[in-house]
Formats: sequence, C-alpha cells, structure tokens
Amino acid sequence: MSFPSRKSRGRMICTVCGIGTTKKVEKKHQARYNGEPVEVSGVEVYHCDHCGQDSLTPEQARMYSRAVKNEVRKKFGLLPPEQIVAIRERAGLTQEELEELLGQGPKVVTRWESGSVIQGRSADTVLRLIEREPELIKTLREIQRQRSRQQQRYTSDGSPTPQPAGG
Repeated sequence: MSFPSRKSRGRMICTVCGIGTTKKVEKKHQARYNGEPVEVSGVEVYHCDHCGQDSLTPEQARMYSRAVKNEVRKKFGLLPPEQIVAIRERAGLTQEELEELLGQGPKVVTRWESGSVIQGRSADTVLRLIEREPELIKTLREIQRQRSRQQQRYTSDGSPTPQPAGG
C-alpha cells in the first residue's frame, strides 16, 4: 500500500500509477504481525480504479496498525487496551507506577493503553492477577524494594551498575 492520492480537479489521482482515480472503500485485509497472520475487517483504504492498488492516509495507516494489533490480542487472548486502563485505574496506579512494578521501561504502559504496542503474555498474566487479587500490588512493591536493595548492595561494593531489564 502507498500513500494517498493527490487531488486534481476535485478527483483523487492515484500516486501509484498516476492515471486512475481513487475511491475510499472498506475491505478485509490479510495482515501479519511478528509473523502472525490475522484478518482485519473494515479497513478503510483508497482504491485505484485503474491499477487496483490501495493507498492509505497517515491516519488510516495508524487505524489499520491498531486494528491489526487488536486482532492479534484477540487471537492470543490478551487484554484489550481499555481493560488494561481499567485494571490500572482500579488498582490506583499511575502508568509510571505500573511500569516500575512490572519492570517495564518508560512509556510502555502508555503504549499498551493506547493500543500501539501489544503487551507480552507474562505482563498480561500479572495484569489479570492484579485485577483478581488487588492485594498482590503489596507483594509486587515488596519485590521491587528487595530488588532495589540488591542493586544498592551490588553497586556499593564498587562493582559496575547493572542495567535494568526493559521491555
């Protein structure tokens, strides 16, 4: 797929062939995400009546990317973004606090919640556990404190500072 057509006398000229005109249509599309095939319905594209090529606006491309990721989440039984938000908010955590508790890098939870990144299965499992047993947050905080103490002991003896696992 390419970027959308340019306008010429009120018509959208195809940027692929430069001859045909494009029309906004909805299609089913076969996609792959990290090698996983999924089918996405209702993909909005501009279709050329001459060469048959489809093109997307930047906004359509963003919507398509999110739709593919949503299908992957469904396929693997992972939480959708809005449920991640709900679990975090019910737990009374900020995005940054959840990132720390799960050992994630900056803005990872933001990306999960916006739908731009799919959470891994292990993070998904911990989120589901937090949803079912909110008191586990205390345990996660204790694990975080233990880890911090271990890191402080490691660096206080002159050894190199370890890099945190991100992800």
